[in-house]
Order: sequence, then structure tokens, then C-alpha cells
Amino acid sequence: MIFFKAQRMQQLAQQLLALQRRLEAGSGDTTHIREGLEEVARRVGVDLEIVRLAHPDTVLDVLAPEGGGDPGKVWAVAEVLFLDGIRARAEGEPGEGLDALRKARYLYRTLGEGLVLPDEATSPDQRLDTLGAILSDQA
Repeated sequence: MIFFKAQRMQQLAQQLLALQRRLEAGSGDTTHIREGLEEVARRVGVDLEIVRLAHPDTVLDVLAPEGGGDPGKVWAVAEVLFLDGIRARAEGEPGEGLDALRKARYLYRTLGEGLVLPDEATSPDQRLDTLGAILSDQA
């Protein structure tokens, strides 16, 4: 079971990294990125549209009820929200982007030290540094 979980995390991390690279390339058309983020969210067991609308506490309750749950899922949804926020800003939707980035920051902050991520995954601490810089510019 642990192998399956590690293999699934590896696949999610690779898919998220590919989406991040497409965003960074700035090809202009973000339709593929949006669809990819929705697919990753579904694979984690959530609907991205609902996550976008829900309060971060509600998202956390769904992913980690009563403090339990899978920190890998929390990380994956935080990554989806982070990339969704960058995507929204690239599409000229700064309010939507800031909301997603703030939710991502909230979720990253809940992750403890014990989370083991695939090598190519960006750590929560790295994302929090990036988010600190992005969100401080928006204050």
C-alpha cells in the first residue's frame, strides 16, 4: 500500500510539474492548464470548482477530517490551488488568483515536517517563500 501511495504521489508531482512548466512558458492559451488542474484535483478526490469556492477550513476538513487524513492530498490540493492562482493571474483575473494563492498558503502552512514528497516536487517551505513574495506585493 505504501508503494502505491508513493507511486501515486510521484505521478501527481510529475503532472503538476508539467503544468507548472507550461505556465512558466507563458504560451498564452491556459485551457490545457485549467483542464490539467481539474484532472489532478479529481484524482485527489475533490472538485476544483468547489475548492475554489470553499473556505480553506472547509477544504482542510474535507481533506483531513479531525486532523487525520493524508497530508499528501493536502499538499496536492495546495499545489493545484497555487498553480490555479498563477493561471488566473496570467488570464487577467487577479482577484481570483489572489484568492487561490491565499488558500494554497493556508493549506501549505498546515503541513508538518513528516511529509515525504517525490524529488521533483516543490516543498511547502519553498512554496511559502514564493507565496510570501507574491502576496506581499498585493498588500
